[in-house]
Amino acid sequence: MNNNTLVFKLTEKNEFSNLDMKSDIKNFIADLTGVDKEVYELLIDKFITFGKITYANKGSFVIVSGVDFNENLNIVPTIQEAYDFIDMEEIERQLDV
Repeated sequence: MNNNTLVFKLTEKNEFSNLDMKSDIKNFIADLTGVDKEVYELLIDKFITFGKITYANKGSFVIVSGVDFNENLNIVPTIQEAYDFIDMEEIERQLDV
């Protein structure tokens, strides 16, 4: 597991604007297990924007959810798969793939 990865569980009080993109944290995992699909639909645009910012800063953004609600986002079913996904992307960045 990476030291530069932040896992956050979505709650009503989460706000992306509070995350410090200048910190050493480059990778983000949003745990949305148990969140209704309607909530996803409200957040899709914010997730896509956040993902673009994260990738522009050479990081990764992965969502953990049992529902694949958008093909433009990296969505996996478990936290472990999210870490594996980030590990693969970091290897690709190191190899400049």
